[in-house]
Amino acid sequence: MSDRYAFMVSDRTGITAENLGLSLLCHFPTVQFKTVALPFIDTREKALDAVIQINDAAQRSGQTPLVFATLVDAEVRAAISTGRGVLFDLFDTFLAPLEQELGIASEHSVGSSHGVLDPQKYTSRISALNYTMSVDDGMNVDHYDQADVIIIGVSRTAKTPTSLYLALHFGSFAANYPLIEEDLDRGRLPDKIVRHRQKLFGLTIDPERLRQIRSERYSKGRYAKLKQCQYEVAQSEALFRRERIPYVDTTSKSVEEIATTILHRAHLKRDLM
Repeated sequence: MSDRYAFMVSDRTGITAENLGLSLLCHFPTVQFKTVALPFIDTREKALDAVIQINDAAQRSGQTPLVFATLVDAEVRAAISTGRGVLFDLFDTFLAPLEQELGIASEHSVGSSHGVLDPQKYTSRISALNYTMSVDDGMNVDHYDQADVIIIGVSRTAKTPTSLYLALHFGSFAANYPLIEEDLDRGRLPDKIVRHRQKLFGLTIDPERLRQIRSERYSKGRYAKLKQCQYEVAQSEALFRRERIPYVDTTSKSVEEIATTILHRAHLKRDLM
């Protein structure tokens, strides 16, 4: 069976359409979806161009494309609805019941789903992102006093993307520190982070998966050898247990799941805008 096309159509960045659409599609793991993002569809002319792409996908695949849309303008929505896809209007699905419950009409302004509701919180989130970038991968450890959480683990366990996700989406001042072989051989926390032990959160991973990731990054030397990966994972997990540092296995988790797990278990604030 050919891939089922899923179009994410939006009058702005498309982030809302993608997040909601992909969240729904992940409940159908046996179906192979080919997703296509169509952002900034904010005129009838652009909508008709999008319809051509949708119809072409229907013709090539022989299946009706799924169209997840967050479109404010009624004329643009009407144009998209003329295509050969089945339309899921995400705004209409949720805004209409909300309007009824709240007793007021929504403003339906283009881009409002990503508007800045609280400028102070937005500024705080940018500060968190700048902080996390400045202390990435063990840099500027003298700034760890400002950290909400310090993520530790061996190389390639998703420390950096998790830190950035926490900063960007939740406003967390997230640092990350790599455990190197010398640290693991000694079997104790590096001197630079000992005094921040209460802020530490560990990441681990299946050694075989770690070997695969490292092989894609750098396959020479011992770095990507399975035996080396097994040693580093075993030593890091032993260190976490000995020091009573909470940790999570990242093997089959997305960055979103890892970050949310840390947020919950470390009792970090959720700085939602």
